[in-house]
Amino acid sequence: MLIVETIILIISLLIVANIISHYFVSIPASLIQIVAGVIAAVTINVKISVNTEWFLLVFIAPILFNDGNRFPKKELWKLKGPIMGNAIILVIVSTVVGGALVKFLMPSLPWATAFTLVAVLSPTDPIAVQSIAKKAKLPDKLMHLISGESLINDASGLICFKYAVAATVTGAFSLANATIDFFYIAIIGALVGAVMIWIFNGVRLYLINQGIDDSILHAIIQILIPFIIYYVAEDVFHVSGVVAVVIAGILNISSSRTTGAFSPEIRLVTSRTWDMLVYLLNGFVFVLLGIEIPFAMEELIHNQSMNTIKALGFAFVIWVMLTVIRFLWSYFYSTFFERSDRTDFNFFSKARFYYCLMSGISGVRGAVTMVAILSLPFVTDSGAAFPARTLLLFIASAVIIYSLIGATILIPLITKNSAPITYRGNAINTDDDDDEDVDVDNSADDTEVVSTNPNTLSVEKANRIVIEKTINKLREENKNGRDPVYTTVIAEYVFNLHNIQLQSDGPNPISKKRIKGKKDAELWDICFNCELEAIEELYAANEISDDAYQTAVKRIEKYKRDLVKHHYNQTVEFFVAYFKRTVKEISKVIHIPFTKREEVVQYNREAIKISIAGSRRALEKLRELEETDSEIAYDNLLYLFQRHYEERLELLQGRRRNHSEQFNIDKVNLEVNALSFQRAFVLDLLEQGRISRATANTLRKNINYSEEVINYDI
Repeated sequence: MLIVETIILIISLLIVANIISHYFVSIPASLIQIVAGVIAAVTINVKISVNTEWFLLVFIAPILFNDGNRFPKKELWKLKGPIMGNAIILVIVSTVVGGALVKFLMPSLPWATAFTLVAVLSPTDPIAVQSIAKKAKLPDKLMHLISGESLINDASGLICFKYAVAATVTGAFSLANATIDFFYIAIIGALVGAVMIWIFNGVRLYLINQGIDDSILHAIIQILIPFIIYYVAEDVFHVSGVVAVVIAGILNISSSRTTGAFSPEIRLVTSRTWDMLVYLLNGFVFVLLGIEIPFAMEELIHNQSMNTIKALGFAFVIWVMLTVIRFLWSYFYSTFFERSDRTDFNFFSKARFYYCLMSGISGVRGAVTMVAILSLPFVTDSGAAFPARTLLLFIASAVIIYSLIGATILIPLITKNSAPITYRGNAINTDDDDDEDVDVDNSADDTEVVSTNPNTLSVEKANRIVIEKTINKLREENKNGRDPVYTTVIAEYVFNLHNIQLQSDGPNPISKKRIKGKKDAELWDICFNCELEAIEELYAANEISDDAYQTAVKRIEKYKRDLVKHHYNQTVEFFVAYFKRTVKEISKVIHIPFTKREEVVQYNREAIKISIAGSRRALEKLRELEETDSEIAYDNLLYLFQRHYEERLELLQGRRRNHSEQFNIDKVNLEVNALSFQRAFVLDLLEQGRISRATANTLRKNINYSEEVINYDI
């Protein structure tokens, strides 16, 4: 009963604090939550003891998994140098230098305890400055750097923190053993996270493939993933659960709308569920911090060698020290490692100075630091109290408050702009106004319409009609028929229409290996013949070698033989294809010595030339069929196949990876317009009496989900 009462109390404090924060938008909500915890501790004498193990499991696992899942993956590789430098080298430098300074400030503090304090302060919280990034015009590169650094230094900092705590608790520390153990638990932890998320991703995709697309079910599975991975890594394999959940988050199937296997409803519900969970977890952390502060202050008051004022001063010095170290490191790295022209050396640059200054101040400490500091054990192995636990808690919380206030005040001053500040989990999109078109009236009148009008369409048939009308509308606007934005969006709609017509198990793309119908087989046979013709021409002109020719011909002929093999075990085929996709993705990153020669050849220059020639020939044939008005006979499959080969050409020629920012903006705008077309067509069907009001509500709800996902991504 005590646990339930505590949870209700903290949630109540969190709600009150967040309501107040709406009236004081310039004050970080986290600071108000801390104050709420302080007031609760002082007025009603609330005191909460937390267990280290479950605290790490409940708070660390989901927060880091969510950070990894939402990290901009493309930027991780582009900024790998500065990210790894900030996340590893800067953490080590800060820990060594900071630990020495803490020992100098507080000589009575053991060395291990001093390093523990600085290690726990190393993880940064990028969400604390993301809300002001747009209005304050922080550089995109800086924001990506902060996000990537935070993701990695959460892991590296917490591992260092773990060793520092272990050294304090046991009284023994071996640098050699710690280094070996560090790499072991980090590497094996990463492997555990990668393998387990691969399994979870496969299970979720298989459920979709089997038609199990309940959005609540998938949201629950998604929420459970980090807890299971953290537990298995820590308790089964005895490796770093922190590293495991970070890697799992990075490799997790994203909730963005580019993940075509999941419906907009699943993606939206999952994203919103994560928002709520992380929002609560962060609120819990800061309220708990506020509850702990008065008791830490009380002990400091009775401490003969340390008082509250002195502790606040030490905390301020430590925050300034960490900011200066971060600034100096950023300036050093950008000066010596990021110069575009190595011959033109300029040590001082005003622009670089302000960039590095913003980088230093942006190193805000937040939820992960608080989770770690609150997890400090109360006693050592000898039974003695953990050295200066309340002092460490107080100083860490003060540094967090200093960093939040510093970023709130100084960043807008540097950029000459201002905006409210938020933190992890408090950056929920609030631009999703309810659509007025949705009629939630599901009264008995709707049932009567359905039962008395035999001409009303089912949801599936009405959805197909709406999509067909939307495709036609988009084609009318795409006058030249070759606008890449229109062709991309139309292809997505044709995908959906094709799967509806075939009553597919899921929105899977067309596949050479899984023929869904006679018309698929006919078109694939035509395309394969075209590819074979292109291969023969290249070989006759001596433009490809015998090996490349034989490999390509065998591959196409195998596909042609498979056209007549329609019988397959769906489950076996799914997991075989999933495994092969994984091997293919891994082979792109590292070269596997035992890779078959045929698999290596497909990546060389001749294989690319063959694929380009075959795709062009097949595309010409498909367009020729389109001009002979055969499209109706193939139920829009011609357009689908055309887009398939167009995307293959874009990928082979390097155009697909380099879509301009304007292309992405135009695509989003067109997707929003297409959804408005769908709403209009739903209204037409309703006014014509062809669908019931309940069916119209269902269709509108699906449209709203799609629009919400677009808005959420933006």
